[in-house]
Amino acid sequence: MTPKTHTKKVKLPRVFDLAIAWNWEFDRDFVFQINDICLKKGLKPYLIHPYNLYETLQLIREKLIKFRYFFDRASDTDSRFIELVQLLQKKRVLFVNHPDRLKWIDDKVLVHMELINNKVPVPTTYIYYPTDERQAILNKIKQVGVPFVVKPAHSVERGGMGVLLNAHTVEDAYHWHNRYKDFIFLLQKQIDPCLMEKKPAWFRVYYILGRVIPSWWDPQTHIYDAVTEKEIQKFRLGHLFDLTAGIANIYKLGFFSTEIAVEKRRRFYVVDYINDQCDMRKKSKFSDGVSDEIIDLIVNELVDRLPSIT
Repeated sequence: MTPKTHTKKVKLPRVFDLAIAWNWEFDRDFVFQINDICLKKGLKPYLIHPYNLYETLQLIREKLIKFRYFFDRASDTDSRFIELVQLLQKKRVLFVNHPDRLKWIDDKVLVHMELINNKVPVPTTYIYYPTDERQAILNKIKQVGVPFVVKPAHSVERGGMGVLLNAHTVEDAYHWHNRYKDFIFLLQKQIDPCLMEKKPAWFRVYYILGRVIPSWWDPQTHIYDAVTEKEIQKFRLGHLFDLTAGIANIYKLGFFSTEIAVEKRRRFYVVDYINDQCDMRKKSKFSDGVSDEIIDLIVNELVDRLPSIT
């Protein structure tokens, strides 16, 4: 009689289509909306929060779970998630915004130079170093013009709170430098937008996996309004799409926003280059939130276009 042989069953990992790492309390609605849309479309989502981060790391290491795509909304502000990002890179998971590409947008000085090299219109800008003497700063302000904007070369606060608008004097620059010591800053010409039916021609434009979605955005009130197809035609806003797609082509990111202003001579300027951690609070809940229909579009485009990530 031939003895029976026993083969050990190999437990296959559970495969999830999209994993989302998040840690900001105001991201809850956005993240859970993506989760719900995935489920409605027959996809399997997996949410990673600080409370289940270490359990998730262990499950990945033990090959009990695996992800096809990963959307990172946490590692930029929480170093605990860096280990997860590094592990998923080794597993060759597809990232909405790959970390190797994100490192090229961290320094606004380098981004400014790259955009100029690619003929993307940006405001006149000079670098303000912490070691600059007063006369050197005065000379740079003279070249930029008044009023000007002071912004850090690296993000110092979530939501662009480290940016000073309407600066007029060297003392304004000093004050901002004292608030954020040891940072390199940009002194940038402040664009005065024209009015389009009483709205300042200032836009926050979103790019999501090949689709461009523009929004009105008032830099003073921070109020958003969706741009309609009729307004795109009426005000000839096609350049918003061209500029945003051009930036996407340079940096190969799946999701980001950029700010574009149109000044009185109808020239378009990219005034704030690339933000990969967009504030996705809805206007229906927050007065300065993004229009609900825009977030709905972004969520649906993200889920539908996941296979286009390379």
